[in-house]
Amino acid sequence: MSLHEAILVFDIGGTKVAAGVLLPGNTLVLRTEIETQAASGPEQVVARTVDLGRQVLAGFAHAYAGMPEPRLAGVASAPQVDCSTGVVRYATFHLPGWIGFPLGLQLASGLGMPVMVDNDVNCHALAEAICGAGRGYRHFLLAAVGTGVGGGVVIDGKVYRGRLGGAGEIGQLCVESHEGRPCSGDLAGCLEVYAASSVMVSESGYPSIQALATDYGAGVRIPAVERAAGWLGRGLAMVAHILAPEAILIGGSAGLLGARYLASVWASFQRHALSSHQATPLIFTQLGADSGLFGAGLLATEHPSELRPIQAPGSGTP
Repeated sequence: MSLHEAILVFDIGGTKVAAGVLLPGNTLVLRTEIETQAASGPEQVVARTVDLGRQVLAGFAHAYAGMPEPRLAGVASAPQVDCSTGVVRYATFHLPGWIGFPLGLQLASGLGMPVMVDNDVNCHALAEAICGAGRGYRHFLLAAVGTGVGGGVVIDGKVYRGRLGGAGEIGQLCVESHEGRPCSGDLAGCLEVYAASSVMVSESGYPSIQALATDYGAGVRIPAVERAAGWLGRGLAMVAHILAPEAILIGGSAGLLGARYLASVWASFQRHALSSHQATPLIFTQLGADSGLFGAGLLATEHPSELRPIQAPGSGTP
């Protein structure tokens, strides 16, 4: 499945906001990024995202003068968002003040064009289903392991969003019920506060996941990585017992840790999964850090009953 026109795309995460243009043929160009600065609040993040989008559009007009400019924006959003309204339904502690924020409407107003918005991991899953590691599977789970842990569920080749876009929140699975670490929404013992890349970094003392991955890939023993891999395997086994996916894809910055990490996750998965699920493949995603941008653009290929563009009041159809 491919696009028929250029789409302005964004990936708004807890750490960075990336932007670019997805061309017909699923080619990403003019990619750029800024820090999210999430603590500044959603209004400031949106204002800076709009400025970034305008810079990308100016670059597009210069570099692709003979091509029609984007008339639609696609947005991958870290908070849980109702894609029919563009309103944030839930956000973890990584994005304070976002719950109830009209993200889609604010972006549409600022950019002056209709916007399609979805959860970032749903966008990752959509991209992997269409042009990545999920192409060979009808049903799969994508686990995004980065600042937090999120999930995207694909059933019969389509992203399953659930009520108000709330499906796939695997990072909130309770994996430690006895004196578990605090996490989002007054919960405790959630998977993401044990398995996220950010946890590995903080517990190991490395300055970044990139620095950690360099040493880990060279064979250095890093207990924080092994602990996190164990927790992730346990959580994925819990999900497999419910969804019975044909495959589990692992993406996000944890993918930098490579085959050794994947083997540790797999070993834990084997210990915690029923024998009927132990043959489930665990594989890395293929599209890397920009899968959210690809998926944001590919939202335009979704059936209108699933996802509709959000427009600012008084604007016409594109």
